[in-house]
Amino acid sequence: MSKARGYCGIVLLILVVLLAGRPAVYSQEQGLKGLVVGETLGYQVFLKGLPVGEQTLRIVREKIYQDRPVLEVRMRMRSYAAFAFLFTYEEDNLLYLDIATRTPVYLRRTVKEQDHSWEEEFHFGAETVEKRVTTAGEEPEIRQYEAKHPLLENLSLVYYLRQRPWRQGEKQIYYLTRRGPQAVTCQLRGTERIRVLSGYQQAEVVYDPVSEVTIWFSKDEAVYPLRIKANSNVGALTARLVKISFDPGE
Repeated sequence: MSKARGYCGIVLLILVVLLAGRPAVYSQEQGLKGLVVGETLGYQVFLKGLPVGEQTLRIVREKIYQDRPVLEVRMRMRSYAAFAFLFTYEEDNLLYLDIATRTPVYLRRTVKEQDHSWEEEFHFGAETVEKRVTTAGEEPEIRQYEAKHPLLENLSLVYYLRQRPWRQGEKQIYYLTRRGPQAVTCQLRGTERIRVLSGYQQAEVVYDPVSEVTIWFSKDEAVYPLRIKANSNVGALTARLVKISFDPGE
């Protein structure tokens, strides 16, 4: 399960919050500025300059979960078969993200890495967080942690940061590690001009010292995660935005 799992969960986590079930986008006052219904972001994952995998993330719809309005987010990641000698990885996520706070309410993650597969399920309550890990042929492993606020895991981290909390002087968050919630002070490292899609853009560079992930955010209202870089057991992995599409679906 190693660091590759952590990377793929985080690096793969690049992405976007969309709404479906309603044609209208939430207003700025509702905290979802820049997000568009049906938005799908596609990324290519690189290792030492070689493209080794791809990821897509889409917000499917708005719904009510346990009396709370949430966004249903789906994320898929796959490594390319041609690079199976380095690693093979598949991951599917279902995330319910609180609309008002952009913090997770529920997450189910299924992972297949090399010849191992497992499922992780998280319930984020006001006072406790429960994590259940299920592996075929084994008893489920259940852990509980004291909730901290705002508490994030790898997939929801990017959604939360798309609000640019550092511009409002809000830098400390909590990140759910294997040892429980840890306080994080995200570091804004200035701006950098990077290649994106068919051109170049200035991006704000943010570093999370706990997950050890660097994210390049676009400076427009959409605040797209343009690039994410993280360490893994096979080296530094970088996910780069290669496609933006819109499909309202339902």
